[in-house]
Amino acid sequence: MLKTIPKSSINRRSFNVHKKWTVTNSDHEVLSASLEPGAFDNETFTSQNGIITHSLYSSIKSKYYQNQDNIFNLFGSTDNIANISNTRTISDTIYVIPIPQNKFGEKIKEGSVEFNDLDNDVTYADSKGQIVSTTPLYTLVSIDLSDSSIVIKDNDNEEFTGTITSMDFSTGVTVLTFGSDTDSVVLTRIDFENNTLLAAEPLDFDGLEIDQLAYGNIFYSDGLLVFTNLSSLRQYRCSFRSTKTIHETEILISSKAGEFNYSQNPSAVEVTLTDSYDFTTTEITNVSPSHTKKIKEVQDIKRKETFGGSTGSVEGTWNDYFVSASTDPTGSYLTTYITTIGIYDVDGDMVAVAKLPQPIKNLPDYDVNFIVRFDT
Repeated sequence: MLKTIPKSSINRRSFNVHKKWTVTNSDHEVLSASLEPGAFDNETFTSQNGIITHSLYSSIKSKYYQNQDNIFNLFGSTDNIANISNTRTISDTIYVIPIPQNKFGEKIKEGSVEFNDLDNDVTYADSKGQIVSTTPLYTLVSIDLSDSSIVIKDNDNEEFTGTITSMDFSTGVTVLTFGSDTDSVVLTRIDFENNTLLAAEPLDFDGLEIDQLAYGNIFYSDGLLVFTNLSSLRQYRCSFRSTKTIHETEILISSKAGEFNYSQNPSAVEVTLTDSYDFTTTEITNVSPSHTKKIKEVQDIKRKETFGGSTGSVEGTWNDYFVSASTDPTGSYLTTYITTIGIYDVDGDMVAVAKLPQPIKNLPDYDVNFIVRFDT
């Protein structure tokens, strides 16, 4: 017996699942690419792993670093397209780590990247598509302890002028005021040679967005890590999470009273055969030998109107279900037990099979509902 399932009984939802991966330079070597002026010549330009690094540099710059405020020409995600010229800057030498799609899936999960530079013992994190150090770095424009003033520049080249209330040189604990907010921060290093300032935590002052310096970008959908502000990169360990979209289909299947109660169990039906013959199967090497099977041609299958016990002392009919359960030795009253549900498409092809954990008795005067779920 077949039954059409209405669309209202079919529900589909999608959700993302993630898997954690860890890769190193032995899995995917760092590709170093530089801007090399001159005519294009395979014998002139540097190659690495069969890749001409000049072409690699040019293609990455052309695709991701044109800084056009046009969403139709934009590849990769950005927190603010109007500020893309500050969040995407490319240096003369870049370090590229391509992750194959069989690892990142549909895309790298945003915010999941943790990158360890093993040579320099530096850890980088993922911040809205930018690669930043876990130790926040800012450009130090000036610092004057005589008038307790400090001027820093963030990744957007925006300058912020603050006031130093106190500074403990032994612990780095410093009380700073930027705007109308005063906060206690820990400055881990002030580098006057490189004009940089390192803090233990990102600077967070009310009403101000002070973005720490970035070292490159992550292009999630392409599985690409591009470092643009490093002097060297060779050995690394990187962990991230891949993304895969799962589509879950849920189908409500109803067996109404009186439906699906025609059992084809040999004890409940009478089968009329027209013929039978022997069929020789084909041998499958190393699997099964050739053998003969009896094929029966069925002319008719008819439900028995009565049942009897093994000794013949107990008898009953379908109507006995409504009278007394004591007359049925099996408790089934010849009704069906549902063990398997088949799902068919509009062409009559079976597309899914649902197995029940235990047989469910299909009582003739009750509705029975089943919920089938499967993922695609």
